[in-house]
Amino acid sequence: MTRNDGPKALYLVQAYAALVLGTALIGMIAVSVFSAPQVQVAASGGGVPQPAQAPPVVAFVLIWPAVSSLLLWGVLEGLRRVLPTYWHVAGAAALVFGGLFTWLTDLQGGLIFTWPYFIYALTFLAWHLRSALEGLVMTFALQVAAHLTLSVLVFAPVR
Repeated sequence: MTRNDGPKALYLVQAYAALVLGTALIGMIAVSVFSAPQVQVAASGGGVPQPAQAPPVVAFVLIWPAVSSLLLWGVLEGLRRVLPTYWHVAGAAALVFGGLFTWLTDLQGGLIFTWPYFIYALTFLAWHLRSALEGLVMTFALQVAAHLTLSVLVFAPVR
């Protein structure tokens, strides 16, 4: 994950595989160890929990990865100044984003988001060695792939 001397497409495939497999594993552990979050019941739903609405595709697949990549860049730049290695920086950035998502959602959500941000951080740091633009582009591309997968598998309407 820290080498950038091969083809970009191969790197993205490997990073994507690590991201999906790690997130699935952590997700299964988080769901089995920690209690499920409370589901809001809509008053008009007759007491039946209503599924969360899918986010707008463009915002979820393009805008959030762009914003997230820029935020990650800022966090990484700050952490690189105080931590000794890229592994420490990536781990600390993952904890920062995990804490943020825990605060915004719940403990399960925070744990599940920590692994992807570790992979995103490693991706950015590996490609940042070439240029900041390459770090941003590769991180953005990886996030788009992950969010596109979620859009298709999780948020697609059930028929």
